[in-house]
Amino acid sequence: MGPVTVTPTAARQARFSLMPAALTLLAVLAMLIVTSARAQDGQDVDAVLANITEAARALEDASFLLEGKLVNSDGTTFTLEIDILTVPPQNLASAYILQPDALADNIIVMDGPAVYNYTFLTNQVMVFDADDPDALGGLLPTGEDGATANFNFDLGAIFAGFDASIVEVFEGEFGETYRLQFSNKDPSAAILDVTALVPSSDWLPRTLVFLQADGHVLAELHATDLQVNMGLDPEFVRELPSDAEIIDNRR
Repeated sequence: MGPVTVTPTAARQARFSLMPAALTLLAVLAMLIVTSARAQDGQDVDAVLANITEAARALEDASFLLEGKLVNSDGTTFTLEIDILTVPPQNLASAYILQPDALADNIIVMDGPAVYNYTFLTNQVMVFDADDPDALGGLLPTGEDGATANFNFDLGAIFAGFDASIVEVFEGEFGETYRLQFSNKDPSAAILDVTALVPSSDWLPRTLVFLQADGHVLAELHATDLQVNMGLDPEFVRELPSDAEIIDNRR
């Protein structure tokens, strides 16, 4: 199956289609276009992060297509296309994987203290505690309380162990856009730097680029077709194939 162009709505309508699956690239779920630049102005980085936090906390729900790539150290590139639905007040999110092909039609639902991983190939749903270090190979992000996993637009919370700075402010696709740099305080960490693009029109991040110490791009993620506060039905976000076998690994 080659690259697929599909809207989040269409992806949900086709969520039970036929494709093989695997778990080897689920690390991307742990991560969660510019014109000419002009001089940095306006706000300092703390004010920008505060605006991002406020915007993230105001979200009732969001839908977007996560597009981008993962790049191995040998240069092998994997295309990413994942349909994301999230209801932050309920610590609820789902990810329907379109690409990479090896994971196509897998679904992950993060629902408060539980994580549900649907594998198409076996038609099984594996259920884990969200704070289980072995859940999905320990690749899922944990929330502030250490007991939930979810997608989060709050860059200040996600990169709390990083030093933040404003690289530039420029006019981009969504108007005035801040290019932020997050530098890991641990120089030996696998991810050393992260660059983010955040438009001031809504303060919701659109692009994240993860870099290793040698400048190697580890991942490049773009949130496209972003829609917010649509009144998403939480039961729709939780939906998984009704005929799947349930394997409960919760403690």
